[in-house]
Amino acid sequence: MLKKKIIIFIISFIGISCSNPSKKDLATREAINKQFVDLKISQMSPKTAIIALQKIKQKSEDMDYTDGIARCNIAIMNYLVLSWNSKEAIKIGRENESIAEKTGNAYYISQNYRILAASYLNIDLLDEGQRYLNKALAAVEKIKDQDQKNFELSLLYSAFATMETMRTNNPVLIQKWHYKELHALEQIKDTPQYIKEKYNSLSFLYMNMGVVSNESSNPGKAEFYFRKALGISDKFKLQGKTPAIIRNELSWLLFDNKKYDSCIHYAQIGIRYEKMANQPIIRRDLYEVLYKSYTELGSTKNADIYGKLYMKLNDSIINAENKEINEPVKEIIKEREKQYKNRYSRVLLIFGGAIILLLLSLSLVWKKNRKKLHLKYENIISQLKAKETSSIKDHNKAGKIIDGPETLFADKNINIHDNTINTILQKLEKFEKSERYLRKDKNLTSLASSLETNPRYLSEIIKQYRGKNFNNYLNGLRIQHIIQLLYKEPIYREYKITYLAEYCGFASREVFAAAFKKETGVTPSYFINQLRDDEVIKNT
Repeated sequence: MLKKKIIIFIISFIGISCSNPSKKDLATREAINKQFVDLKISQMSPKTAIIALQKIKQKSEDMDYTDGIARCNIAIMNYLVLSWNSKEAIKIGRENESIAEKTGNAYYISQNYRILAASYLNIDLLDEGQRYLNKALAAVEKIKDQDQKNFELSLLYSAFATMETMRTNNPVLIQKWHYKELHALEQIKDTPQYIKEKYNSLSFLYMNMGVVSNESSNPGKAEFYFRKALGISDKFKLQGKTPAIIRNELSWLLFDNKKYDSCIHYAQIGIRYEKMANQPIIRRDLYEVLYKSYTELGSTKNADIYGKLYMKLNDSIINAENKEINEPVKEIIKEREKQYKNRYSRVLLIFGGAIILLLLSLSLVWKKNRKKLHLKYENIISQLKAKETSSIKDHNKAGKIIDGPETLFADKNINIHDNTINTILQKLEKFEKSERYLRKDKNLTSLASSLETNPRYLSEIIKQYRGKNFNNYLNGLRIQHIIQLLYKEPIYREYKITYLAEYCGFASREVFAAAFKKETGVTPSYFINQLRDDEVIKNT
């Protein structure tokens, strides 16, 4: 879901970025702008638009028209991000920095930085993304046209909301950026030049606010925002990804509320809109919710159709992401190594001997640590094998039956009748087998509600009979689940850590990695690599 949000929050609108020429070199500018208008690139597929834009860019270069080159680069970058080609978008954006600066046009400069930030966020490089967002925010303050400035500000605030989602997933902080975006959009006049983009953005924004409300366990408010977004979309007859994404989010909300027929209705319409926008991630989500809805309704034939469509598209998207993420990361590391190489070369020569000794010492320590890590890994595998061969299910006193009228807990103010304890423990066991703990929105309050108890009782019972606080208990279930999948299903070893984190309900890959290390003593990368090595040895 997290990758989908990046696309939802950050991708800008092509039509605005290809207009508003300055008065300089009027004849050349008019010729270039006429080609943009004649092309109608906003109605093209990304691939076709990029080819057309490259031709105009070549003409701009031939005429030494810097504004045209910068504007073409920005439009091409937009389409590259839409096509999941962040590597090429980053390359063009870095080259376009000096070109945009040369134009002296603050709007082009801000756009270039913002789309660069989007490209880095798409491949989970948050620090690089934030650096370019801050540069864009500084540039946007110099834009003189107020409507243009507010529109660009709205896109930047949306991007900051995305970054906050990736860093903390804190709904209060995310909504803070959304309210800033709403204020900026409301300042834009309903002129022919901006009206379509303004209401397209407003529709998107209300949809995003609905997403945050839903993730904050406020489905009523979420549905209000989704319906508001849908109303704007229908009133202004918006096309492409906006109506598709809104219906996707509304479909999932309806599914969670067990309104399966309504869910199917909106999802089917969403697919029709998605075909015009070509957004594979949204199509994948719509296939999944249709599969699950038809399954709940007992429509096996339809469930089988959408299940197969979902699996095929999901595999295709994951393979594309795996190929995309490696090259930009290597280029950044290479660039940084080059920057530091000259600075430290003399120091390395002077202290070379000392460094060699230090490396030898570190090597010994590293070997010891690797040995300890491998022992921990072997212990995990032993436990997994024991679970396979044993029919005994022992989960921290999970099956214990309490005899007596009531039990006194560590919190002296809490006395729970033993019948209540037994009932809650039995429901906990069912919860642990249901995989509902994988939901990202699962928290102590929602679990207590589903178990028909109160959070204080549930928290104390988990501490007493599972030996953990609620967060560690929930994380432990998720980590044990993903360990089992990695061990039994080799395909999961090919997925990115980001995908595994999202799959088992964690807010970010960093939180997932920390929980994995705490639960097992090893990192997820180490565990996966060892499983791969064992598989190679087994097959030789």
